[in-house]
Amino acid sequence: MTVPHGRSADSEQDSQAAVPRSVLLVGNPNVGKSVLFSNLTDRYVTVSNFPGTTVDIVRAKARGGRDDLEIVDSPGVNDLAPRSEDARVTRQLLDDMPQATVVQVVDAKNLRRALLLTLQLADLERPMVLVLNMADELEQRGGHIDEQRLQEILGIPVVSAVAVANRGTDELLAALDRAAVPRLNGAAVGVFADEYERNKALLARVNQVLEETYSMVQPQRASLGVRLGFWAMHPVKGLFFLLASLAVVFWFVGLLGAGTLVDLLEVGLFEQRLNPMAIRAVDAVMPFPHQHAKGVVAATIGVPVSPVHEIHLATLERTVAGTDYTLSGELSGASVVFQFVHDLLVGKFGAVTMALSYAFAIVLPIVTTFFLLFSLLEDSGYLPRMAIMVNKLFRIMGLNGKAVLPMILGLGCDTMATMTTRILETRKERLVTTMLLALAVPCSAQLGVLLAMMASLSIGGAVFWVVLMGSVLLVVGWLTSRVFEGEVSEFILEIPPMRRPQFTNVWIKTVSRVNWYLKEVIPLFVVGTGVLFVFDRFGLLDRLARLGEPLVTGWLGLPAEMANAFLVGFMRRDFGAIYILDAATGPESILSSHQILVSMVTITLFMPCFANFLMIAKEHGQRVAWSMLGFIFPFAFLVGGLVHHLGRWLSNL
Repeated sequence: MTVPHGRSADSEQDSQAAVPRSVLLVGNPNVGKSVLFSNLTDRYVTVSNFPGTTVDIVRAKARGGRDDLEIVDSPGVNDLAPRSEDARVTRQLLDDMPQATVVQVVDAKNLRRALLLTLQLADLERPMVLVLNMADELEQRGGHIDEQRLQEILGIPVVSAVAVANRGTDELLAALDRAAVPRLNGAAVGVFADEYERNKALLARVNQVLEETYSMVQPQRASLGVRLGFWAMHPVKGLFFLLASLAVVFWFVGLLGAGTLVDLLEVGLFEQRLNPMAIRAVDAVMPFPHQHAKGVVAATIGVPVSPVHEIHLATLERTVAGTDYTLSGELSGASVVFQFVHDLLVGKFGAVTMALSYAFAIVLPIVTTFFLLFSLLEDSGYLPRMAIMVNKLFRIMGLNGKAVLPMILGLGCDTMATMTTRILETRKERLVTTMLLALAVPCSAQLGVLLAMMASLSIGGAVFWVVLMGSVLLVVGWLTSRVFEGEVSEFILEIPPMRRPQFTNVWIKTVSRVNWYLKEVIPLFVVGTGVLFVFDRFGLLDRLARLGEPLVTGWLGLPAEMANAFLVGFMRRDFGAIYILDAATGPESILSSHQILVSMVTITLFMPCFANFLMIAKEHGQRVAWSMLGFIFPFAFLVGGLVHHLGRWLSNL
């Protein structure tokens, strides 16, 4: 080897060794790539049994002192043809990393599908390693793969693994040094002018490999997990699974999270402790002549039984200073500035007393309980089965069953669910789902309030509200799917086995998603609160409320005070619902049963909140966000007014 003057061969080798080697994880959806990535790097990415969740490219150094290895996780793909966004990203990664070792992760139970992708990857003539993941599930089903023979045929190392149990990780790291270019590739089957004929030849070659390496002995009786998996997709039995899952989600998130935990954090922590401490601190640093009003704040602790009943455990009372205050002298000079900063931080629309209080005390416990339960459903393998159960219904709305994921997430937080529409394959599907989330999918905090209001209605009124909201969802979805151009993607879904959720997986998923919430959503709350502060400072909130009074009293037939509820409803839809709940069920209730129904319909169809509006703008652009806002507000008042006038007409019959 020729070495440049002044540089030794040893130094050249050291320089090359200093360059990290890259390992690219490639595979079909739902084969455990993300779990394997976590094992290899001790770093977590989203682990999911639902296709499309690994949409980001994640890089990290290998664990165990292997700093010379950089592990890169890629989106799951079924083939390398750039038909979808995931395939385009993976293909681009392969092109951009020509020196990387390719590790194909395989679901050992579905070797035929995996080998078709193996032949495509082999055409690239890259060093490869094949990982047979989920080997335990294959064994439970009576399957066996002759790894030695498969290794001989392919000409690359083959490693067996169980990623969820961290088995096979060390063997994979050792096999990376033996990675080789496959001797069996797509070119070996011949050259065909017609793609269909070539695919037939590829499949025939794969079947030959399977005959030599794969065997199956069916167990005498299917395991409980297999039977549960089939029952969950049964046209009748599956409905019980679906209803039971929704009931658990409602109790755990809507009642326990949005009720008990929110009360404990909002009242017991923020109103009784943190907010008064923040007020005293700001008053000490920036004094001006004023006196805060004090009052008794009570926090109740209990186990929820229904939206209006709970098992009472304890009541915590404390006398504290609130955000309201009266001036005790004239303001001049620096005191004017001090008052402005005081109100910005701890006033009615303060960054601490409103933005952080809402984000940490109201929304965080709701989304945390939802993330926890969602991770359990996800890790069990039930979510794809839920998608199958609702696919026909979603087709009416121009979607397919995959859209159930953001819809279910919307019951936790519409803002977060809007971001997850990225997993849908076409822009049309993402827009339609975003519209329906903003219009008719109440977040868990709002849903708990609405169900509490429903207790004041007759059975007929409650059924009417449920049927109306479902009808609006279907009709608006059907119309929206015809307004937006484009096609609906095919409903092709990998069904993983039903399995017992792994505590570690569920815990890490929940923590990761909560971390996402803290990074992505809290800044939106701060921005939204800042807008409210400015509006309030210049008296715009009162003016907007007065402008809306004729519409509220005339068209909706509600008291003038309800104009404030709908104005606050845009800033936070669940808070608008709480305002109406106080007017409907408080000690000085001012709404009749008919007016409660009209209010429920209108506030449900309102834009979820200002934070959701900002998220729509971030995901789809300002034009789309304003267009949806321009439709949703008039539509909510239109439907609410029609309900009011229909009720009056029926009462006069």
